[in-house]
Amino acid sequence: MEYKALIVENIDGVGNLTYEDLKKKPLNSGEVCIKVIYSGINYKDNLAIEPKTKVVRTYPMVPGVDFSGEVVESLSPSFSEGDLVFLTGLGYGTDRFGGFQEYVTVKGEDLLHIPKGLTPKEVMIYGTAGLTAAMSIEALLRAESENYTLPFLITGGTGGVSSHAVLILKKLGYDVVASTRNRENEKYLMGLGADEVILFDELLEKRRPLSIEKYSGVIDATGGEAVGNLLAEIKYGGAIALSGNLAGAKFQSTVFPFILRGVSLVGIDSVQVSMAKKKEIFEKLADNYKSEKLIDILSEEISFLSLKDILLSGEKKNGRILVSFS
Repeated sequence: MEYKALIVENIDGVGNLTYEDLKKKPLNSGEVCIKVIYSGINYKDNLAIEPKTKVVRTYPMVPGVDFSGEVVESLSPSFSEGDLVFLTGLGYGTDRFGGFQEYVTVKGEDLLHIPKGLTPKEVMIYGTAGLTAAMSIEALLRAESENYTLPFLITGGTGGVSSHAVLILKKLGYDVVASTRNRENEKYLMGLGADEVILFDELLEKRRPLSIEKYSGVIDATGGEAVGNLLAEIKYGGAIALSGNLAGAKFQSTVFPFILRGVSLVGIDSVQVSMAKKKEIFEKLADNYKSEKLIDILSEEISFLSLKDILLSGEKKNGRILVSFS
């Protein structure tokens, strides 16, 4: 059987994207073959098509760090033909062929069944972004502060992690301040439920080592200098959940937020998180974390055959872009 895949090659340091026909190989013990229904475009997928980022070290590669689909063949005791499944992270799309292909063969131990309450489309609206947001929120709610009277701040503007964080925190009943680099995004963020929208540039203004307590906690998907500033504004026992470096890999701070207010800086890695934890998180995303506004995060649904042009355009959109294989 032949099927189409979107493959990136490194041609003299430049990423070259082409659709190619691949042949399905026999399964090894424990492997599962999935007919892809949906995938999503993640920030890492955009990096994967640019060799200079070194996100992909071995070419050719099929990007696509997330996908959902239906099992068509299985040599894993955990999955049967017809099962609806999904996969996020674990090096797919960067270290091994990912979801931008019509059929994917993976190790059964890397798959999860789509939980009751979610469709293949909804689980990809979440994808790695939703998983990261939910893990970040759980890190904040495990912090020493149990009195969340101050709002939570979410950086990252209209990206997937930030959008999901707004939805989930509002679903749980908390006040949310969202930051963005562009006032044009205010309507989108307020529509998701943000109580206030501020400009990201405000977060770059220098603070004293300890400033007035303004936030119960911070979900930061951007990194950079804002991290050090925000540590000074988190209330006693609160935390920053840090999951990205779009705004930079370095920041300056002092020890005072940590030793005088008990503030924590928590790293969030949703790529290699345990399968047990991932299953637990997605069950919550299917239940008490699920907002009736989930579909509002979907900015566009594109066909697989238009994916190449979308990736090459580099166009940025709010929320999530899904790739449909139907």
